[in-house]
Amino acid sequence: MSTIDFPEFKKAINTYCLETVGERLSIIKKNLDSLMDAKRNETKSSAGDKYETGRAMIQNEEELYKRQRAETSIILDQLLRIDPDKECSFIEPGALVVLPSGYFYIGAGMGKLVVNHIDCFAISLSSPIGQALKSKKKGGTILFQNREVMILNVY
Repeated sequence: MSTIDFPEFKKAINTYCLETVGERLSIIKKNLDSLMDAKRNETKSSAGDKYETGRAMIQNEEELYKRQRAETSIILDQLLRIDPDKECSFIEPGALVVLPSGYFYIGAGMGKLVVNHIDCFAISLSSPIGQALKSKKKGGTILFQNREVMILNVY
């Protein structure tokens, strides 16, 4: 296994997260546009119960996509506030944390990612492990899931 250039790895994770969120927003926008077209076409079609049922289904889907868009926009906003070039001395948004269980990028809760063929986790500070890690430093320990975990490094 090759040595990891942690500052570059951190930037790559940030870029991957931003691209992924951008793609999600693009898909949500396409789906909303498609629903708007369906809504317009439904208005032009038949009347009665079929019309009402179709309209209600479209309305439910529209609300779902709008909720997804709002949640994804919050994630994008969290990521855009991070300076991926900043070297972190403690755990804060933008920090890359090395634990015995793996690499954790503190930014937005996006779950497990594979960046440059390396598994890592993108988490927010509001997640349970994020709360435990918040403001800690290299060499510190946290208690997580009834286990003591050492913080091997912070970038």
